[in-house]
Amino acid sequence: MTVRRTLLQALGTASFKVLRQFDRLVGNGYSGMTPEEAVEDPYKEYKYFREKSPVLRTHTNRGWYILGYEQVQAAFKDPRFSSDVRNNKFLTRMMRIAADGAPLPLLEDPALLNLDPPDHTRLRRLAQQGFLHKFIQSLEPKIESIVRECLGDYDPATGRYDIVTQLAEPLPAIVIAQLLGLPDEDLPRFHQLSNELLNLTAFSDGERLSIGANASNELNDYFKKVVTYKRENPGQDMITLLIEAEEAGDRLTSQELYSTCVLLLIAGHETTTRLIGNGLYTLLQHPDQLEMLKQDAELLPNAIEEMLRYEPPVQVMPRFARENFEFFGQQLKKNQLLGLMIGSANRDPAMNRNPDTFDINRKDISHVSFGHGIHLCLGLNLARLEAKVAFRLLLERFPDMTMAEQKLNWTPIPLVRGVDSLIIETNEADLVAN
Repeated sequence: MTVRRTLLQALGTASFKVLRQFDRLVGNGYSGMTPEEAVEDPYKEYKYFREKSPVLRTHTNRGWYILGYEQVQAAFKDPRFSSDVRNNKFLTRMMRIAADGAPLPLLEDPALLNLDPPDHTRLRRLAQQGFLHKFIQSLEPKIESIVRECLGDYDPATGRYDIVTQLAEPLPAIVIAQLLGLPDEDLPRFHQLSNELLNLTAFSDGERLSIGANASNELNDYFKKVVTYKRENPGQDMITLLIEAEEAGDRLTSQELYSTCVLLLIAGHETTTRLIGNGLYTLLQHPDQLEMLKQDAELLPNAIEEMLRYEPPVQVMPRFARENFEFFGQQLKKNQLLGLMIGSANRDPAMNRNPDTFDINRKDISHVSFGHGIHLCLGLNLARLEAKVAFRLLLERFPDMTMAEQKLNWTPIPLVRGVDSLIIETNEADLVAN
């Protein structure tokens, strides 16, 4: 790392600390909770902010928190909110400093998630061909086979099983890698790079931004090689489908292909990993709900929606103001950063009654955990299917499981929420002894 880069990163990090202190003094974007406390229980902080205002100014993040359900849903649909980070010069500069002169695909050639219409419209139309509902549903037998294989990794002699590392991580990674036509031996590296890439959302930490930039470049280079190979050796996989995808004479460019592949790989397993981990953690914290689900498997689809509402894998999505405008009584300025707080919106009492209660029988569950509007997650049906199969077989295999005593480490990056390990006690000692 160059001396200049080190100094600039230190300056950037220091500036965020100053802005956080300013929020503390003026009382807007400061809840009184430490960053560590907010990671452990973000919903307490969301509630504090939301009760002050559903659209709240935060100097720490040089912008606004959008906290209410109505406001978040409106922001997802409002074309004055941009998904393109290049509209915020401050963050763009921070990311380029972190990359230390290396090209950064997120800025040079953004993926679908970070684009606005008309580019977003064109890429989504081409990419969504691989997520047709009928095709996704046809994957259930394959997903069931993978889940059974993951559960087979259980060692009865220990009586313990790590839901995250032995099931929630490998399942969606294997599924998306097979869909893309990637070799299984690359899975461990994909998982590592996926976690590292999420650091690009840690805007206040120069070191993490650097880690994210390096992961982005490595994944981009990897898919360059894969796409080159599949152009000459097409297969029955999604990358081949993307290469061949054509609508109204349009095709993905090479760089659009690389960026789309990176997005599919990361989004295809990060969300589902956390959905399974967060969902089981929540069930174990509510044994009455767990027992109810074990007694009636028909509740599973609704239970998954409640898991998504109560402990969403994605907590916040960044947006940027494309112009000066008024939004629910607040004056937003062009290029400001806007955090669409999914975790807060899902627990807005104006939309979900008794929102801090986990209830798998809840009627008319409202959540924005998969986004809303034109950026509604392409893989939502796949994530739901993987979670449904995983929970069904997990409850069949370990009906008497309880959570082992352990220290849970929640993801410190604000974009996503999940634990890196969740160990259960299977309570099968008597069976093993007999």
